[in-house]
Amino acid sequence: MRKPRRGANSPRMMKGIGCASLAALSLALATEVQAAPQYVRLSFVDATQTTMTVTWHTTPNVAGEVRYGTSPGNLTMTETGIVNPGPGSMGDIHEVTLAGLQPDTVYYYQAGDTNDGYSPEYSFLTGPTPHEECGQFSFLFLGDNRPDGTLGGGENYDQILQQTEAHNAAFLLNGGDLVIDGDQLGQWATYLGYSESSSALIPLMPCLGNHDDGPGEGDGANYNRLFALPRSTGPYGSNTEDYYYFVYGNAIFVSLSTDSYKGGSIPFQTQADWLDEVLTAHPQLWKIVFLHKPIYTSEVIFSISHEPNEAGQNAAFVSVFDAHHVDVVLTSHNHWYERYEPSACGTQNNPGSDQPCLVGGDPANGTIYFVSGGAGAFTIPAALNFFPPPGQVTCLDDHHYMLFDVQDTKLTIDTWGAFPQANQIIDTLTIEKPSTVNCETIGPGGAGGGGGSSSGVGGSTSGTGGTSTSGTGGSTTSSGIGANGTTPTGDSSETGGCGCQTQKPTRPAWLALAAAALGIGVWRRRRRPLG
Repeated sequence: MRKPRRGANSPRMMKGIGCASLAALSLALATEVQAAPQYVRLSFVDATQTTMTVTWHTTPNVAGEVRYGTSPGNLTMTETGIVNPGPGSMGDIHEVTLAGLQPDTVYYYQAGDTNDGYSPEYSFLTGPTPHEECGQFSFLFLGDNRPDGTLGGGENYDQILQQTEAHNAAFLLNGGDLVIDGDQLGQWATYLGYSESSSALIPLMPCLGNHDDGPGEGDGANYNRLFALPRSTGPYGSNTEDYYYFVYGNAIFVSLSTDSYKGGSIPFQTQADWLDEVLTAHPQLWKIVFLHKPIYTSEVIFSISHEPNEAGQNAAFVSVFDAHHVDVVLTSHNHWYERYEPSACGTQNNPGSDQPCLVGGDPANGTIYFVSGGAGAFTIPAALNFFPPPGQVTCLDDHHYMLFDVQDTKLTIDTWGAFPQANQIIDTLTIEKPSTVNCETIGPGGAGGGGGSSSGVGGSTSGTGGTSTSGTGGSTTSSGIGANGTTPTGDSSETGGCGCQTQKPTRPAWLALAAAALGIGVWRRRRRPLG
């Protein structure tokens, strides 16, 4: 597995500071940004194998650059970029894109300037040369971290993020609800302060959650101003960062928005048309889509959880997922973990269905849907899931994150329990596809001169879409693993059933239920709904 190496001078930022004191410190920093770089973070805005974008904050009117090189302590190259005023008290936001980099190469860097100081020396690994079929890398997914304490929840995020760092993944996807209220800059400062230890080393690629929006939408929203992300362009693009794509190795990753740009002949049809164009132009072997509100999920009693298809997105999106055989759809919003059997409602002429349309358990015939909302916010007791939807393989209420390991035509998905639960695998799934080339002759990560499809990031394309691409055939091996390494109770067969369980709870069930019920009373009075 390709693993980015960290520089010898790349310490974990703020390690050892307690959660409460870190939150207070981050809030203070939001009102008094320093001249030296703060909240350093990486992201993909252009080709993942030859560019990297570095973003950070300073007080206004401070110069900034990135100095970088391929060996620690020898940062002989420099690059400058753009500076924009941040929202409110967040100072100036510096954004520098390093271009002309070598694929699959470790670079060391510092952000800042001579007069006001530089950040610590960090490192990052550029992506492999894209190839349609071959690639070796790993990435992470988590969602609903919300690092402000809520009903005994959000303070878990810092510890969970530390656990993800041990995997040395190439990048991290976030399923949204990074904060509780996107209008509040102090919450964004807390989130960025927690995240710097990770996001200064591996790119962070989020999608927009219902708690992340405001004030306004598009370029004026805090979310859009704080993050450097690709833009969706073309006839169906919004020319904003609300939805975007990037290519990495033999995979394409698409972030959709369920909280903005809902227009079209049916809800979200314009986004769906853009998605169709993008997938037509990028026939990568692995196709991963992530968005906040679940396509399929279980709605439990007392409306503690959210309903499936809550934004009315299914009819537009699922048709495109099935036309292009999207392998995996990752969602958050409900604060637990769910995995579903492969589904293909689009090919069964029912794309707007609120429940999966099962295809016999073979991922060659459908898309696998996940709900992953356990990265810090309070979790919903899985014991309340009395009436699971068809095809629900497992549902767990552990805090967790997901680790994806791509080895050419084999994809392994391990879901890890996370703080305060045991940090061990609680569910695992392997998908394999038939190979048409010898990836060993191409080289690790799909590099070594194997051309393939476009390596761009972001905007729309000129394809007209509609036809299915690679991904036919293949097999899957899956198992749900409990907290003690045992198989979950309940039916977890490939013909449906719940497979739900409550893992050794760290809190009594009645307390979790009371907290969730209290949450309804508190959050229903807020502008944004619970979850």
